[in-house]
Amino acid sequence: MMRALLLALILTAPAAAHMAEGSAGWTPNDISVSQTEAVRPGAANTRFEVGQSGDARIALDLRDAGAHIKGTILLVAGRWMLTQGFAAASAKEVEALDAATLSSQLVIVLLTAVLPHGPPAAGAPQHVRFAEKNHPIRIETVTKSAEYRAPWTVVGSVSVPAANAPVNYQLSFTYSDEGSARTLDFTGTVATVGSPLELPDSMKLAGWKIRRIGADPGGAQAPLPKAATVGELRRLE
Repeated sequence: MMRALLLALILTAPAAAHMAEGSAGWTPNDISVSQTEAVRPGAANTRFEVGQSGDARIALDLRDAGAHIKGTILLVAGRWMLTQGFAAASAKEVEALDAATLSSQLVIVLLTAVLPHGPPAAGAPQHVRFAEKNHPIRIETVTKSAEYRAPWTVVGSVSVPAANAPVNYQLSFTYSDEGSARTLDFTGTVATVGSPLELPDSMKLAGWKIRRIGADPGGAQAPLPKAATVGELRRLE
């Protein structure tokens, strides 16, 4: 199973099935993405780490036209979302999670297109290119979807510096956006680590904002769970 992306708490079932079918060669549990666009200022930097039992940690640093969103999100047991460091309103935290999830998914789709059998052997960078004339890329989270229309192309390089090292990638993705060509640039790493993220039951929740996954950030807020540690949170329904 694609641990980094096929969490039911993040993806809807149809999207999960599509990603699983198309990305069998890429099964990372640690994805770093820096997304930029030449015609727009700023950058979206994210790191998505996935552990066992629906746990994940997402670090975000998003800059766009003077706006800056920075923080950390923890997903616990597929039911709880913990946030820390965000100065913006609650809705921005959900938007940030969507941004990290969508960019991570898109990078894996593009890597799968250029190297469908998975990462290359260790050695010099491998130059890659893929062009699609007819089929768009459609990806989604529970709360947001994105479509990148054909024709689209991806070019760049992918390398593994040494055996068992993370994969380095540099990709330029051009797709059709309302009749015009739009290009997004991605750099970062993907890895399948043997000791994935672990959120110990003893971890204290002081300093973290807690909400149930799927709760409406603009609606009435449910009472905060009575839990002092991650272990206590896991046991709540």
